[in-house]
Amino acid sequence: IVQALHGYARGDETVERDVFLARSVDETLGLLQHRLRNVQVEKEVDPDARIRGYPGQIDQVLMNLLTNAAQAIGSQGGIIQVRAKKVEARVHLVVSDNGPGIPPDDLARIFDPFFTTKDVGEGSGLGLSIVHGIIERHGGQIEVDSKPGQGTTFTISFPKPA
Repeated sequence: IVQALHGYARGDETVERDVFLARSVDETLGLLQHRLRNVQVEKEVDPDARIRGYPGQIDQVLMNLLTNAAQAIGSQGGIIQVRAKKVEARVHLVVSDNGPGIPPDDLARIFDPFFTTKDVGEGSGLGLSIVHGIIERHGGQIEVDSKPGQGTTFTISFPKPA
């Protein structure tokens, strides 16, 4: 946990570097182990999957997506899947949960700043907006697929480094 906190707190370097997604996933899961007590995490991460960017920002993306998934699942328990792999000229990072899903009316607004479905004091509504901005700064795209009662899947596609 201490090593993961150190990595997360390192801040962003001023120079892009290789970000190995396996390390980012492992460190973020380590930091969130207290939130994931009722959750079974299934991890399928290619150890060679890497992107070019800022490790602290990629860790923040994972932190937000995994925290949201754990909150969606709640205390009844469930499954979160984290996958990362190289696909042609891209690297895909996928975070899925089998929680209650996102209602269609909310789905179109989830990346809007300050939009939240959480109770007052539980969320700022900035998490997914920040995630979206970080992914765009890294030349990536994010898509969400969610159906009420069937869970949610976030798929991020980054350019593969040369």
